[in-house]
Amino acid sequence: MKIIIKTPNFIGDTVMMMPTLLLLQKHYKEAEFSVVTPAHCKDLFRGYPIKEIFIDDTRGKNRVQKSWTLVKKLRKNHYDLGILFHNALSAALLFKSAKIDTLIGYKNGGREIFLDFAPKINRARHYSNHYAHLVNAYLGDIYEILPPTKLFVQAQTLYTKTSTPTIALVLGSDKGDRGYPHDKAISLCKQLQQLPYQILLLGDKHDKASNAQFAKYMPDAIDLTSKTTIAQFIDVIASVDLLVSIDTSAIHIAAATQTPFITLLGQGTSPFSIVKPKVDFGSYLYAGESLIKDSAQIAAIGEEMILNEIQNRLS
Repeated sequence: MKIIIKTPNFIGDTVMMMPTLLLLQKHYKEAEFSVVTPAHCKDLFRGYPIKEIFIDDTRGKNRVQKSWTLVKKLRKNHYDLGILFHNALSAALLFKSAKIDTLIGYKNGGREIFLDFAPKINRARHYSNHYAHLVNAYLGDIYEILPPTKLFVQAQTLYTKTSTPTIALVLGSDKGDRGYPHDKAISLCKQLQQLPYQILLLGDKHDKASNAQFAKYMPDAIDLTSKTTIAQFIDVIASVDLLVSIDTSAIHIAAATQTPFITLLGQGTSPFSIVKPKVDFGSYLYAGESLIKDSAQIAAIGEEMILNEIQNRLS
């Protein structure tokens, strides 16, 4: 049997899909699995028994041409089952055009006319349960326990770990209302410099300017901003003693690699209750209960609150 999966488009969402991938591989023990996923999610499947990874580059310019090129590649493999963990109409059209025998995915935007099994979406479900429910409902609700979230890790080679505790910071100060305010981040860095910790600065290209500023106040910090592949980002997070992050992608990677983490909660893109990692080694700092403005919520988390939680977690 050949099974093809269309993954979500985002890293954190795809990490939350991994328990369902394990469930599928448990149920279809002899099946051959392939995935269609964006390039930035490819490394998440390292270590998993995936036959082929097709990069979904069908967004943006020349979308029709790119989609048809991908369709032709998929048609060559004659898949028996296609599973859509991406809820867009375009994903259903892509798989339908690829002539996959059976298609399953949630009913959304009229795309159910292309699907063989299309239950209604319950948007109150946790994302991990959202993906698992689709598969379990198709299989007749035979499973009760969600497998753990897991990413495969290799030894990192980007820095030399010292004998002192290592903390990775993902402060996202250039990410608007979601990021930790620049002035507060500088104050936090100044205080961390006085403590016996090894500090790593992580982030993407949008974080380079801010993290370069923060590094000035922590001369011994190792700035890996925009210097990692996703696989290296996973390995670095797996290597540290504690992650402090505003970014849910990073905390989901930490959860999947058994790394303790502290999340700084402000205005998010989804209600946090449906994306909160299903582990017991995360801490969540929030101080915006009575605040109206989005930007004020994460700013209400004081530097001392973060420092106290860091020291409590590493004591």
